[in-house]
Amino acid sequence: MLAEPRSGHVAVIEDDDSARSALGRLLQAGGFEPELFDSAESFIDARPAGAWLCLIVDVQLTGMSGIDLQQRLRAEGSGVPVIVISGNRADMIRERAQLAGCAAFLLKPFSGSIILSLLASLAEQAHT
Repeated sequence: MLAEPRSGHVAVIEDDDSARSALGRLLQAGGFEPELFDSAESFIDARPAGAWLCLIVDVQLTGMSGIDLQQRLRAEGSGVPVIVISGNRADMIRERAQLAGCAAFLLKPFSGSIILSLLASLAEQAHT
């Protein structure tokens, strides 16, 4: 049974088809409204003017990296929270994401309950 949709959309930017689809299903089951993108460039090209609750961005993407996208959005003045996900355990990757202002950094594989809790917290903050 699907939960009631929460306000705002969550963009999932992940170039692995199965991981992107799985995240989309998880978010939808958790009551969020996911929009799925296979690259940073496809997100940039399709980005609607509306507000995002959060972006979930993989570090290793085809083309522009997830951290480069995060930095570009910050340079454009966007304050949308970004959850960075990565299979790379190098401390340097985590540090780059944190310096760019990520809301959270999760190593793959991560628990679905953790990401849903993070999003619920962001949704609560957005409504207070």
